[in-house]
Amino acid sequence: MIILDNSVLSAFTRLNLLSKLKELISSAMISKDILDEYSDHLQNNFPDWIKIMEPNKEIKLETTPVSLSSADLSLIRLGLEHRIPIASDDKPLRQFARSLGIPITGSLGLLKALFQNRIIKSIKDYISLLESLQKDLYISEELTEWALEGLRNDEIVKKFMEKYGREWKKLGED
Repeated sequence: MIILDNSVLSAFTRLNLLSKLKELISSAMISKDILDEYSDHLQNNFPDWIKIMEPNKEIKLETTPVSLSSADLSLIRLGLEHRIPIASDDKPLRQFARSLGIPITGSLGLLKALFQNRIIKSIKDYISLLESLQKDLYISEELTEWALEGLRNDEIVKKFMEKYGREWKKLGED
């Protein structure tokens, strides 16, 4: 079980990976506040394996960053209440969650897990999805290298690194 933020849901919807994500995690939750950010059409056609939950309003947060919305804070409360990770690409939300001891991942971490678990079967598909994900969010060189570790000798990976202008580093070498 994992809590999904709008950023991850949107990325995985655009990449047509929600059904594959279900293979990896089997069930997830979002807050009602996150659901409210979607159009009526999407709200009425939401995947049934993603549960819509209301966080416990009695969970008090001492100080909260002003950059976080009420929807963000609802995810934080769900994370504290259920003691499960949050998947978000929103940096302020991620930082605040970490400061409270809530485990965090994002679209890139979930994409890598899909590949490592052979749900995304080929390196070519993985690289294509990674490239597409970079259209939605900034992925640092360090995170790109993390996503590609263990694949450094593959020609598709080398072409990907060349295309994005990053120095080819000796990934995985001692």
